[in-house]
Amino acid sequence: MSNARVVVFNDTHGWHSAQLTEALADLNIETVLIDLAECRIDTRSPTGMVIPQFEATLPDAVLVRGIAPGSLEQITLRMDVLHTFAELGVPVLNPAHAIELTVDKARTSLRLHLANIPSPQTWACESRDQALQIAREEFAKGFSLVVKPLFGCQGKGIQRLDELAQLDNLSVVGEAYYLQHYVAPAETGCWQDWRLMVVNGEVIAAMTRRSNHWITNFAQGASCFASTVTHEMAQLAIRATAAVEAPYAGVDLIQDPQGQFSVLEVNSVPAWKGLYQATGIDIAARLAAMVASHIQQTRQVSFPEHAS
Repeated sequence: MSNARVVVFNDTHGWHSAQLTEALADLNIETVLIDLAECRIDTRSPTGMVIPQFEATLPDAVLVRGIAPGSLEQITLRMDVLHTFAELGVPVLNPAHAIELTVDKARTSLRLHLANIPSPQTWACESRDQALQIAREEFAKGFSLVVKPLFGCQGKGIQRLDELAQLDNLSVVGEAYYLQHYVAPAETGCWQDWRLMVVNGEVIAAMTRRSNHWITNFAQGASCFASTVTHEMAQLAIRATAAVEAPYAGVDLIQDPQGQFSVLEVNSVPAWKGLYQATGIDIAARLAAMVASHIQQTRQVSFPEHAS
């Protein structure tokens, strides 16, 4: 693809950026690595933005690999830039609205619920009294709960509650209480879940994550194995990705002791190093092909006389 330049946004560019740069180069697409925080809004510019290495021009596409932590105001400005790219006709993958629907776990849970996609029973509130009452009621029914940061990843900050005595020490980030039913493993003592990578409505790779602990994230030391998936699992992942309006996503599934699958999380900025190591599948190449396809579609809309 001639004269195409793609921005990959991340605050730290490492293995994933190198993989994407190589895969895009194979399609004759130049990659520019930028931190989203380096961009600024500037209404003296025709686009209203100043993007490092682009002066008054725009990239042909944007691939969001990461958004650094920051204040509400900083994150808002970075999302403003992503929204503006899309409004100017630049393909953004994943788009800002999909990131907003997934970085906030409560929004993801609501989307899954409204789409009738199986997911653990969930509560989110600001009141400690409400959270404690929910916990007491669920404990009385025989359930355990998992408390997660509303904004969090890689299994960090997750707490499991099994009894009332633990409520005295319950602490949450930002006074926001996000609680879910704990899903017991299908096989006692063997905790596992599945990560499925969905690209353009297709599951392109999947792995099982196993641990001797109930937190099964790769970043927390879980072992990863290549996995085949059933039609039910694939459809759950595809539907979950569509529910958050993401062209691609990493979807986490879990199976309960009754054999039923449900969606734990949907990640619109998924890492895939563990998935690549487990399966050998060139995920970066599939993402690069997706980006190239979006660029081609945009060019055909802009210059329909050149469309084949």
